[in-house]
Amino acid sequence: MERKKLLEELESGNLKQIYLIYGKETFLIEEIQEKFKTLVNPAMMDFNLSVIDGKETNLEEFRSSIETLPFMDERRYIIVKDFELLKGKKKNFTDSDEKELIKALENISATTVLLFINYGDIDKRKAIYKAINKLGRVCEMKKLDDMSLLNWCKRQFDSRKVKISNSDVTYFIETTGYRDRTSEMTLNDVEQEIIKLCSYVGDEEAITKDIIRNLMNSRVENDIFQLIDMIGSKNAKRSYKILTDMIESGESILGIFAMLSKQFNHIMQVKSLQEERMPHNLIKDTLKMHPYTFNKVVRQARNYDEDNLLSIVNYISDYDYKIKQGLMEDSLAAEILIAKYCR
Repeated sequence: MERKKLLEELESGNLKQIYLIYGKETFLIEEIQEKFKTLVNPAMMDFNLSVIDGKETNLEEFRSSIETLPFMDERRYIIVKDFELLKGKKKNFTDSDEKELIKALENISATTVLLFINYGDIDKRKAIYKAINKLGRVCEMKKLDDMSLLNWCKRQFDSRKVKISNSDVTYFIETTGYRDRTSEMTLNDVEQEIIKLCSYVGDEEAITKDIIRNLMNSRVENDIFQLIDMIGSKNAKRSYKILTDMIESGESILGIFAMLSKQFNHIMQVKSLQEERMPHNLIKDTLKMHPYTFNKVVRQARNYDEDNLLSIVNYISDYDYKIKQGLMEDSLAAEILIAKYCR
């Protein structure tokens, strides 16, 4: 089911009894959740809306919740967040519990409307997913299309009383790299960039291309982020393409190596502090990193272990020296880097 149709269905009040929304676009997921909550009579909110932690709930708590009748209203609404079974985990559920749960969903009360919210991917092979897909509506929160993204960005700028032309909004979107097929950037990241721009110009001021160009991460930095993403996912073909494009646009191999070294060192620092269980906000403040950069680094850290990171940083340092001493061609050193770490 498409997001637009889901919103229309919620607004119409002609509801299915079971919904599942999931994906990496947490901003859009929260939008659906807030729309869902508006279906509840505010005066009866405490009685007719339940929010369940899907990582901690068990069969009896779940079944009790969906079997409870609404109080002085036609419907009772339930939100289940990050339900473990949808991710293929069974911390609190046995195989027989899952079968019982599916039976409960098949016989759900006509007065109950149930919304599953899962942040990230789900396991579509699971019986619970197949049951929900059969009984209700499933909607993945994907990246916005071009027009929807343009309108979304305009609303974000307008809500902050900042002027910006349509052409400059388009330029802003291109600069973020959000629309790149391989980019993991989300609307939350885009919003952080919008906040940064709006804070810079202040109320009732206009944002121009020059301001966007000066304040946002440069295209080169975005290319470096993408290159690290592709190396981390072992995508040699895409890594070579990004590297070639950077060289053709005038970047030197030594310059690329310097930026890679800096970024991989950031990843090592973040990974080390994460292992010390330092909160993300504190890590970001300690390293004095912009939210956009920090979010990228956190995601990239998942694709590398400490030994791999140390090996890459040492490789870059060693071959940087060899290039400068004329002991190796710079292009060959870059190609070896990709071949070695995309295996």
